Amino acid sequence: MIKTYRQGELKSGFVGIRVSVMVEGKAKQKYFSFKASDKKEEQLLSEAKSLQARWLMEKNLAKSKREVASKELRRVSSPFSTGTKGIKFRISHNTCYFCVQGVTDQKRFIRHFSINKLGYDLAWFKACEYLQKNKNYTLLDNVYKNKPAIERLLIAFRYLYFYQNSDVNFKALTSVIDTPILILWFEQLLLQFPKNKAFKAELIDYLSDNNIKDTSLFNLL
Repeated sequence: MIKTYRQGELKSGFVGIRVSVMVEGKAKQKYFSFKASDKKEEQLLSEAKSLQARWLMEKNLAKSKREVASKELRRVSSPFSTGTKGIKFRISHNTCYFCVQGVTDQKRFIRHFSINKLGYDLAWFKACEYLQKNKNYTLLDNVYKNKPAIERLLIAFRYLYFYQNSDVNFKALTSVIDTPILILWFEQLLLQFPKNKAFKAELIDYLSDNNIKDTSLFNLL
């Protein structure tokens, strides 16, 4: 906002131009006094407008950054997000996948790449390759370099198992994630869902079948 104050308008006696803009919730303002400057009113008004334009640009830039950050948060906060648009984690019963889907020229495409059969790295590469082919990306590297951490599969599993009651089991994870990491994750799940009897029963079977002995884990069962 730009406002010009004339003689007698303000009790302080200020005569001149005031510029004010809200940027990131904070007020920025500056006064251009007619009395304290030997510049003409037109010059001071021009300087005030230039300052306002700069502050408005800062305001718009800050808003844009917030919007981008908000979209990124929503995208990444999804339990199935890989961080790459068009590729998501999927777990069906005892198999983990990369699911690639989208629309090109009004035609829908979708394909799954099994992590359990192909291995994590190869499944990701093939998923990126398929996405590149259908979205006409010029450089595969731009997509492939964003490979997500394999441990994010655990987030998808937790969501499906505990919140959706989906038919998924430990076999989907045991062949692709190292046992020490799984044990630490199971400990966290027992702390988070201490009353889930079905989970405890399946976990006991898993530990028994694989001859895993972990004191910390057993103390939580």
